[in-house]
Amino acid sequence: MHPFFFTVIGAIFILSLVIVQLSLYGRAKKYLNLLLVIAIFGIVWYAFMYLMTNSGYIRNYPLLFNKGLPLYYLIAPCFYLYVRGSLNHVYSKFRKVDLFHFLIIIPAVISVLPYNLLDYSRQQEIVNKIASDIHFAFSSNKYIVQPWHWFTFPLSALIYSLLQFRLARQAVKKRLNSKTIRWVYLFTSICTLIFVGMLVINISILKDMNNAWFILHQSKLILLMCFCLLIFSLSFFINPELIFGFTKTVESGEHLPLVDSLKNNNTIHTVGSSTIERAKHKIIDENLVHQVELFMIEKEIFRQNGLTLSDLASLLNVPSHKLSDLFNNYYQLNFNTYINNLRITYIKNRLDRGDWKQLTLEAIATDAGFASRNTFFVAFKKAMDKTPSAYLSDLKNA
Repeated sequence: MHPFFFTVIGAIFILSLVIVQLSLYGRAKKYLNLLLVIAIFGIVWYAFMYLMTNSGYIRNYPLLFNKGLPLYYLIAPCFYLYVRGSLNHVYSKFRKVDLFHFLIIIPAVISVLPYNLLDYSRQQEIVNKIASDIHFAFSSNKYIVQPWHWFTFPLSALIYSLLQFRLARQAVKKRLNSKTIRWVYLFTSICTLIFVGMLVINISILKDMNNAWFILHQSKLILLMCFCLLIFSLSFFINPELIFGFTKTVESGEHLPLVDSLKNNNTIHTVGSSTIERAKHKIIDENLVHQVELFMIEKEIFRQNGLTLSDLASLLNVPSHKLSDLFNNYYQLNFNTYINNLRITYIKNRLDRGDWKQLTLEAIATDAGFASRNTFFVAFKKAMDKTPSAYLSDLKNA
C-alpha cells in the first residue's frame, strides 16, 4: 500500500471519531451537529472511495461505487450552514429556506441513477473495468460520474468557502472572541485548500489522462491533499469549539436573541447600566446557551411549577454556579425573573389567541407554571405595565 494511503486512513479514523463525538455531545444543537456530521461524512466517503478505487479493492464492493456524488455536493453547503448557525444564534435552528442549499444535489442524484439501477452483475463489470483501467473512471461513460461533475462540485464548494470567509468577517463586527474568529478563518482556509486541490487534480487528470496514475499516487498535489485532509481532521481536536460550539464575548447592551424577542414583546425591562458594565467581556459558553434554550423554549420546562435554578442544573447536568453566572452575565436577569418572563410571554400568547374564552386567567396562569394567583398578577403587572384584567379588557375591546 502506498504511504499516501496511510495518511488518508489516519484522517478517516480521526474524522470517524469526530462523528461519534458529535453523536454523543452537544444535544442542544442537533441541527448544527447534523449539518456537521453530513459534511464530515461526505469528506470521509470521498477519502474512502479514493482508497477503494485507487487500490483496486472497489472490484470487491460494487454496491459501494457511485453512491457518494450527491453527498460530495453537500459538504460545502453543510459547512457553511454550520458555521453560520454557530456564529449567529438566529440561524442555529432549521429553517425551510435552508432547503434551497440542498437543491444542488439534484443533478448529482440524476447522474448516479443509471449505475445504481443496473443489476449486480453489470455493476461488477463496471467496477472491474475501473479497477483495471484508471482512465475509465474519468471517461464519459454514463454509468460513472460524468466529467463535468469534477469541475462543478469543487467550484460550487469554493463559492461556499468564499461565503464562509464572509461570515468570519461579519463575526468581527458581532464581537465574537478573537480566538473563535481565527479558528473560523483557519478552518475555512483548510476547506478551501482541499476544494482547490480537488479541482486542480481533476483538471490535471483530464488534461493528461496518460499520467493519471502518477497524479493520483505520487504527485505533489496528492501529497498536499493528504496533508490538508490530516490537518483538517486534527483541527476538530485541536480546537474542540468546532464540535461543542463556539463561545461568544458579550459586549455592552448585547443579549441573547430570546431575550431580545421578549423585550420586543414588552415582557421584560432593560437592565441597569451597572449590570451591563459587569457583563462586559465575559466569555459565554454558547453550547450551554443552546442547552438552556432547548429546555426552556422547545421543551417548555418553565411551565414546571416550582422550578428552581438547581432543578434546571440537574436537568442540564451542569453545576448550579455555572448556570447562575450565565443568567447574571449573559441574560442579565436573575433566574426567577427570566422564568417569569417566559411564563408571561406564554400567557400573553394564549390570551392573544383567545384561550381566555374557554379558560379563566387563573387556569391559564397555573398551566404556565405560576404557583399562586398573587404571584402571577405581580409578575404580569411588572412585565406588561398593566394588570392581567386590564390587558384582557383591551383584547376584548380591540
